[in-house]
Amino acid sequence: MCSDSEIAYLAWLASSKVPAEILKRLLISFRTGESIYKAVKSDNQQILEFVPVSVLNALRNSANPDLICRMDHLVLQYAIHAMTMHDPRFPTILQEITDPVSILFYQGSPECLSRRAISMVGSRRASYSGLKAAHQIAQDLSMEGIAIVSGFAYGIDTASHQGCLEGRSPTIAVMGCGLDQNYPAGNEGLRKQVIDSGGILLSEYAPGEKPLPGHFPYRNRIIAALGEAVILVEAKIRSGSLRTVDHALEQGKEVFVYPGDPTSPFFEGNHQLLRDGGHYFSKALDILEDMNWLDKNQSEVQNSGCSISTDGMSPEEEKILRLLIPGELSFDQLAAQSAVSPSDLLSILTILQIRGAVEPLPGKKYQIKQ
Repeated sequence: MCSDSEIAYLAWLASSKVPAEILKRLLISFRTGESIYKAVKSDNQQILEFVPVSVLNALRNSANPDLICRMDHLVLQYAIHAMTMHDPRFPTILQEITDPVSILFYQGSPECLSRRAISMVGSRRASYSGLKAAHQIAQDLSMEGIAIVSGFAYGIDTASHQGCLEGRSPTIAVMGCGLDQNYPAGNEGLRKQVIDSGGILLSEYAPGEKPLPGHFPYRNRIIAALGEAVILVEAKIRSGSLRTVDHALEQGKEVFVYPGDPTSPFFEGNHQLLRDGGHYFSKALDILEDMNWLDKNQSEVQNSGCSISTDGMSPEEEKILRLLIPGELSFDQLAAQSAVSPSDLLSILTILQIRGAVEPLPGKKYQIKQ
């Protein structure tokens, strides 16, 4: 049986290939996917104010109950959620870029999108030195409370996500396919780690959309937008990662370039970009200094490198404590990132306070006890 959820209507709309600017205008006017669907089905003349006849015909051809029902089954089966530009959690920067994004499908915790973040990109077929550098840079930045944005592909993307997770900050993965797709096939375990650690997997593509080659360069504008800067770790001279750099420069973002081995073809794109004016860096501290990110609050500084004794704690208590390492979080943020029910979370926080591990702050916030 089909529940006709709003997410299913948004999935129908995303699968209909409506041009980005037209989709934005439709959602501004009608606000919900269901309202747009009903307007299309009823031949509401108002919709012609926003949609050319060719696009409207495509919407009419795809607007059928069977498709809505199929989308509904997929979003339920794969625990896929969605947000539009009307959602307060939606990153507003995505409405300001070329080909704006108006619908995001996600798995995980959207609260992490409000964190300070930086994007990391590089080759799928990466060298050992590139993978090692990506992992270390991401881990070091993550230990400073910075979320890492990348594309979840093999190579530099995977190393960046893994390094971020080891640094104890959530990571943001932007997919080039529907979130029901097992892609890339070897990253199932990483997908679970991203979600379990309070991170998020994002896609503008509806469930059912395959990982087609053209999707990836297009989604790179989202990777560039979600970070306050972009790090190029490793790229050959014609690497697709340089497209993300182009998006970053178009969006007015800083681009940091890891130098790598000047004799290696794996880093030819890096050295070309350095000649063209990219920011040289060799370690995470260089980026923190250049971005003026060393002025963090004291709780973040103290928590970033702390060693916490979790002897005698339950897995749930340890999980909450780990989430607080980067700095203070509100009760709602902890609930969202931990996926623990509010009543259980309240009990866990009470126990942690009794243990002397956590202390409450004004505004229903918590931090590791100093």
